[in-house]
Amino acid sequence: MQTNKAVPEIERKSMWFLINQPQILNSETVDEKWFTNNSFRILTSYINMWAGQYENADQIAAAFGETPFGKKYDVQKAIQSIQSVEMPTDAHATFLQLRQAFYHNEMKSAAMNVFKDPSGFNIDHLEELRKQADQKDDATDNEAYKMADEALRELDDPQTHFVKTYPSLDSLLGGGLTANQLMIIGARPSVGKTAFALNLGMNAILQNPNLTIEIFSLEMSSKQNMHRVYSAMSNIPLNFWKNPAVRMSADQKKTAAETIKQVAQTNFWSNDRLITIDDIASVIKQHAQRLGSGNYLPIVDHIGLVATDNPKQDTRQALEEVSRRLKMLTQTLKIPLIALSQLNRGVESRNSNEPFLSDLRETGAIEQDANIVGFLWRPSDNPDDANLNLSIKKNRDGALGKIEFYFQKNIQKIAEVSHHAAVHE
Repeated sequence: MQTNKAVPEIERKSMWFLINQPQILNSETVDEKWFTNNSFRILTSYINMWAGQYENADQIAAAFGETPFGKKYDVQKAIQSIQSVEMPTDAHATFLQLRQAFYHNEMKSAAMNVFKDPSGFNIDHLEELRKQADQKDDATDNEAYKMADEALRELDDPQTHFVKTYPSLDSLLGGGLTANQLMIIGARPSVGKTAFALNLGMNAILQNPNLTIEIFSLEMSSKQNMHRVYSAMSNIPLNFWKNPAVRMSADQKKTAAETIKQVAQTNFWSNDRLITIDDIASVIKQHAQRLGSGNYLPIVDHIGLVATDNPKQDTRQALEEVSRRLKMLTQTLKIPLIALSQLNRGVESRNSNEPFLSDLRETGAIEQDANIVGFLWRPSDNPDDANLNLSIKKNRDGALGKIEFYFQKNIQKIAEVSHHAAVHE
C-alpha cells in the first residue's frame, strides 16, 4: 500500500485513528473521498463497511490482507508506516482538519474552472462545494436518528425512486435499480452487451422522462451508439443508417426523422471522448450533483477499456482500481451505475454456455465491489441464435434468477420473451 512521505501528514494521522480505534466511527463520520491517497481511500472504505467487526490494527490488517486489494499490498508494512506517525490526541479535530483540506482543494480546483470558463454550470458547482464545506458534520447519532426516521416512513410510503428497465429484471431487483448500486453486466464478445445496455437505457428513460442516461463508450463511437438506438426505436435495419439518404425509402426517412426527434427530446447522452477513470469519474460527479441522484444513470462500456493514470499497473491492478472507483461513485453520489465487462474464455470450454462469477475477467475485485452481477449468454453455440439469457448471479438486495430475451440483431432490439423471471433460491 502506498504510504510514502508525499502523503499529507493529516491523512496519516486520520488513518492512525481509523486502524487503531475503528470504533471511533460510531461517533465520527470519515468519508473516503477526503483522502488524496488512493490506497487510504480504499482502506477507509473497507473500515467504514466493516468497522463494527474489528477492534484494532492487527485485526484490520489480517482481514484486509485477505481481500483482492489487500493481497497486492504489503499490508503489515503499510500499517507500520501509519503507526510511525506522531500519535495524535484529538480524533474529532483531526478528521475536521482532513475534511477542511479536502474542500479547500476541491474549491480551489472549482475556482480555477470558473476563472477559465465562467459558465453557469461551473459557478453553480463552486457554490455547491461552498455549501457542502459550510455544513457541520453532526455526530453519527443524529445520522442514526435520520435513518431510523426514514425507515419508519418507508413502512407506510412505498419507495418510488427506482430506475425501471425491464419488468422481469425490475422484479428480481426488488423494484428496479436504486442509489448506491453498482451493477455489472458481463458477456463474451459479440453476444450483445452494448445493445442490451442501450435498450435498457432507452427503456428506463421512456418510463421516466426526468431521467438522464449517459453512456461512456470506449468501444464504439457516439454516432454508432445512436444509430443503434434509432434502429431499435424505428424498426429500420441498422445497416440502413450507414447511408440513409441512399438506402432508406421515403417512408423510412419520414419514420427515421420522427425517431431522431423523439430521441433528441430525451436526455439520452453518449460520451465517447473520455478514456481514463479520473476523467470519467469527474464527469459522473458533476452530472450527478447537477441532476440529482434519482435522475441520473451512468453506464460504462466497458470496464476493461477504462485506463488509469498509473502506467506501471498490470491489467488486474487497473481493473481493481477502476472497479473500486466506480463503486465509490455510487456510494458518495447516491446513484446507481452500470458497467459492462468482458468475460474470460473459460466459459467457451464448458458444456453449458451459462457463465459463472469466476468468469469475470482477470480479477475477483469486480465481483466483490458489485451489488448486482448479471451475465448475458446465448443458450446455443449458433452466433445467429436470437435467443438471449440474462442470468443474475449476484444480488445483494434481491433474488437470483434467469430472464429470457429475444435479440433482433438487424434492428438491435432486445425484448423480454416473458415478464416472469425464473427465480433461483
